[in-house]
Amino acid sequence: MSDQRNLIIGLDLSPKYTQICCFNYKTLEAESLCITKDKYLIPTALGVKNYSKDWVFGEEAVLCQEKNTGIFIDRLLDRVKKEEETEIFGTYLSAITLLEKFLRKCLQVVKTYYPNNSILKIVVTVKELQDTVITGVYQALKNLGIDKDRTLVQSHAQSYQYYALSQSKELWENDIGLFDFDEIGLTYHQIKINRTEKPYVVSLLEKDYRDPLSFEMLEKYKEGENLEYIFQNIARNVLHKQIVSTIYATGIGFDSSWADNVLKDLCTGRRVFKGQNLYAKGACFAAKELTENKSLNDFIFLGKEMIPVEITTQGSLQTGVAEVVLAKAFQPWYEVDTRMDFILEELNEIPILMTNLLRKESKQYLIPLHELMNRPNRTARIELRLKFYSQTTVVITVKDKGFGSFYPSSNRIWEETIEII
Repeated sequence: MSDQRNLIIGLDLSPKYTQICCFNYKTLEAESLCITKDKYLIPTALGVKNYSKDWVFGEEAVLCQEKNTGIFIDRLLDRVKKEEETEIFGTYLSAITLLEKFLRKCLQVVKTYYPNNSILKIVVTVKELQDTVITGVYQALKNLGIDKDRTLVQSHAQSYQYYALSQSKELWENDIGLFDFDEIGLTYHQIKINRTEKPYVVSLLEKDYRDPLSFEMLEKYKEGENLEYIFQNIARNVLHKQIVSTIYATGIGFDSSWADNVLKDLCTGRRVFKGQNLYAKGACFAAKELTENKSLNDFIFLGKEMIPVEITTQGSLQTGVAEVVLAKAFQPWYEVDTRMDFILEELNEIPILMTNLLRKESKQYLIPLHELMNRPNRTARIELRLKFYSQTTVVITVKDKGFGSFYPSSNRIWEETIEII
């Protein structure tokens, strides 16, 4: 039987643990995949056995360390971030190669559940976006035969938004809160929805409580009483005068029951859920939306990854002179990398129009091309590339490609850096 390309996967790639979800077309839910009986959390680690030199991952990798039966390799994301090489039995392997091996093992788990299906879309979610991590994940997946048109890397914050707003409407009737207690401590994230216009504008408030409630305190206060008191005060403070319909609690810091009494108290007037698969499920819901080109059409997501502007220019295409969109608003900055060829109407400059759709303000920038002024109009073909390097910084590069044998390329390149409005 030939593979059916219909698998929709969300994968939470965190420093300590990884989780996998697949979209179930019958239940219309994102379902977590068990690695072994009742175990959904995969330690984000690889191992190589001493004698057989076999590669293992997850719990088997941890056993290599505990039983001293092989090489243990953790910190996979940190290695990618720092572009480290790792020596394995005399051979140096890049961080991307290690990540590729780990992701291959993860996708083999999916294959055991769906042996006759292949990937339609996979969204990998990480705690924070960083250039080398984004590039590394894309490259590792490409090495596995999964090109960028079937992949997306997004932050935990985005996955939280996708998860929360994919639930029944009563759960996001007002704001939505999330307590995340991971290996670096407690943080709080509140989704705020502006319903005065459609589509709704969704923003995210973030507060850091890692100092008053760190992960190390779980070991220090094993009985949980002091932790409960600290968490209760934080929760009361952050929710004071806030209208919140639903609260989620996630992260390995909530894995035991020490916070259950506080979470139960928070149920007054709101719904409260605790679990470890929120980000993986959110990534899965994001993948489902992207396969349908919906991206939750009723919402505009704001956040530190999203660009608030639309960027356009004018150029001669095969259909004539037209306004051309170079970058759409409200997409992650790291996904914007546009390349287009134009025949110029005016040779001395390229107009770039930047429109902030939230503030409804526009500003025009002109990129001068003085060296082309000696050519007649419509005899200069250029390649324009627009790429964001942060949420607020875009670089526009223009390359002279000439005009056949009449006007050969000067090989001239112009570059303009713009801070967006």
